[in-house]
Amino acid sequence: MKRSALLLMLILSVVTSRAQYVSSLQPQKYDKTLHWGGAFQHLDLLYNISTTGIGIEAATPLGEDFRLRAGITYMPPLMKKHLNGQVYVGEDNSHFEDVQDLMFREKGYLMQDKVAMTGKWQMFNGKVLVDYYPLDDEKKFRITAGFYFGPARIAKITTDGESAATLSCIGAYNKKYFEVPDGSDILQWGLAGLYMGTYAHDVVDNDGTILHQKGDAYLMTPYDDGQLEMEVKTNSLKPYLGVGYELPFRSLGLEKKTDKWKFAFDAGVLFWGGSPSVRASTDGIDLVRDIDNIPGKKGDYIKKIKKLAVYPNISISVVHHIF
Repeated sequence: MKRSALLLMLILSVVTSRAQYVSSLQPQKYDKTLHWGGAFQHLDLLYNISTTGIGIEAATPLGEDFRLRAGITYMPPLMKKHLNGQVYVGEDNSHFEDVQDLMFREKGYLMQDKVAMTGKWQMFNGKVLVDYYPLDDEKKFRITAGFYFGPARIAKITTDGESAATLSCIGAYNKKYFEVPDGSDILQWGLAGLYMGTYAHDVVDNDGTILHQKGDAYLMTPYDDGQLEMEVKTNSLKPYLGVGYELPFRSLGLEKKTDKWKFAFDAGVLFWGGSPSVRASTDGIDLVRDIDNIPGKKGDYIKKIKKLAVYPNISISVVHHIF
């Protein structure tokens, strides 16, 4: 009996040692406490590139299944759209050549029939997000909610330098239009500006007097010095909802010993509070809501903006576990 017991103990000892040896050769099970635990006990940095720009975030657990992220994102003004605005005089443009001749005599510039413009997207936002990990999958899949906040302007449309002379002529002519005495031929010509479509509804002043009727031509006018720009704006506070997935480098064979580095992918939407507005600096008319029948590429551009009541956010990040 003693011999059997000793033999059994010897066999168990050999098997146990063998098992421990084999186990040591196998990849270690993911330890989800490496990045998790009590609130604010760990810190990750996320370096990301996304449809909202380039950015950096700091992340820390709020408990077993929740994480807090905060950071900034910036889109440099690299995305450009080139547009043209047609110069009009009056409702039907029948006196364009008259104004062109007048401005050439008075200013020495030949007023062109088009003005070149460039639209540039530029965004800067801070963000505060909360991740929820609903699955027991080594903290890979998450649901994210939070908000972005920053300047309301997300893009600007400006006139190009080559059109400065034409804009100066338009500004000078319009100033002259308001200063000439009654009975002048100029009053029959009408104001000059960039034809941007027709009014989608009646425009009234504070007293209820109709300034422009629905269907009238809308001419965007520069300041007297020829300056003109449009701004594309949204709400400053933009709620966010999305999902994400993290994958340790070791899963791709890039780092086998630790989980200090990960890839992360996020997809979601920013709620802008409706379609952005596109307003001229001189009169505040919103091309999205106040104007119909916008011609050419400008019209296509405005149609796309109308559809952006929510903005898609696709983000790829590299995650570095600090402590």
